[in-house]
Order: sequence, then C-alpha cells, then structure tokens
Amino acid sequence: MGNNDWYRFYAPRRLTGLTAERIIADSAAAEQDLDAVLGYTRLAPADRILEVGCGWGRHALALARRGFGSVVSIDIAPEPLAVFAALASERGLRCTFRQQDFLAVDDGPFHAVLSLYDRSVCGFPTEEEDAASLRHLASLLRPGGWLVFGINDWPFHLPEPRRDWRETADGIELLEVLPDRVAMTCTDRTTLIRADGRRVCYELTRRHYSLPELRRLLADAGFALETAWHRLTGRMYGSGEDGLFLFARKEGI
Repeated sequence: MGNNDWYRFYAPRRLTGLTAERIIADSAAAEQDLDAVLGYTRLAPADRILEVGCGWGRHALALARRGFGSVVSIDIAPEPLAVFAALASERGLRCTFRQQDFLAVDDGPFHAVLSLYDRSVCGFPTEEEDAASLRHLASLLRPGGWLVFGINDWPFHLPEPRRDWRETADGIELLEVLPDRVAMTCTDRTTLIRADGRRVCYELTRRHYSLPELRRLLADAGFALETAWHRLTGRMYGSGEDGLFLFARKEGI
C-alpha cells in the first residue's frame, strides 16, 4: 500500500484523542501559525487559497474567522472532514472543503497553496514524484503566488532504524522505522496482525532532502525559495534540529 493508504489508516485513529480541550488548544495554536504565515506572506482576505491536508480544519476555521472567504481546503480522508464540517456548522463559519487528492485539483489559479503540518506536497518516495508534485502546484498558482509547507518533525538527519510492538483494539501492531541511506528515504511501516492471523501492511515512504536539494527542486518547478524555518515562529533553519517550513514564490509578475 502507498502513502495515501497509510494516511487513511491513521487519520481516524488520530481523531480519538480530539477532545474539546484539545480542539481549543489546537485552535489557539492555529491562530499563532497564521500570525506567522500571514505576517510573512501578506496574504489578504480576498485572496484565493488552496489548503492541502486540512485535517479537521483548524487552520481553515481560523482563516474563516479572519474573513478569508476564498479558501478551498482538501483532505483525502473522510473522517477528519466530517469533524471539520460539524465544527464549521457549530461556529457559523462558511468553509469550502473537499475530499480530494491535491494532484487532482485543476481549478486554479490561487494566490497561495498552504500545507501546514503536512508534507504531502513534497513527501513522495522518489525525487521524480516530488518534482512532478511541485510542477503541478506551480501550475495552480498565479505568478508571484505563495507555496508554504512543512512539519515540525521533518528530520534534519535520517533517523536510526527502530522496531516496536503495541496492542490495539484491532490486533497487534508492529511499528518499524526503516531508513535507507543509499536512496535517502525513510519508511514508516505498520504491520497489523489481526486476531484471526490476517496481516495488513501500511507504509509511508518519503525521500529525505537537504535544504540545497529542496531549493533546486523548487527552482526546477518555477519557484524561488524565500525563507526556511524550523518552526512557524521565524526560527531560521540550520541549527540541526528537526522541523522545516518552506516559503517559496512562483516566479513571474
């Protein structure tokens, strides 16, 4: 199974810990994230934005509260989108969201593509797939449009291999981290062994890049890298800690 299957497997499980208190805390954090992103990009409420990997909608809801009325939020898993829909209705916010793979989006142009705490836009197993992804995103943006993406656990170095077991309601899970230092990839593999002995394997494989490699990939797709941060606090990339957020602009006027 591919990366999307891995995400669809984990998406509903992550929602089990989404308590009312967690929603409040994550919503407050999303406001701080947007302070940083909007402060740097100067995006305006009338701008058209594509949000990739929106999850349960914490950033989309925060954008709606700020008056951004042209945001299209997408995710490939139905469960977080159902939570998103309920929260938007409960709070009286008008949001546009779709269950869709970003590679299938064709209704640009947008002023910005945001993928916060999600690296699917540059998280494929091979450089060729990531290059194709970035070219597609460039085709969806206006000249000068922004591409902002990243996550807190983007590794500065490939991790060491690990293997752990855990018991779940569905059965026994074998969790493996499998770095490949030749291909410069890392695979997170979950093997679920059900009570009847059946096994299902889910894998997330992503190519690891240095910042110069990412700058080249972005340039080849028609982007100029403006800045790179470890966190959405303006902390510049390069200290050796995990976490990477990239701000790039499509070339042109």
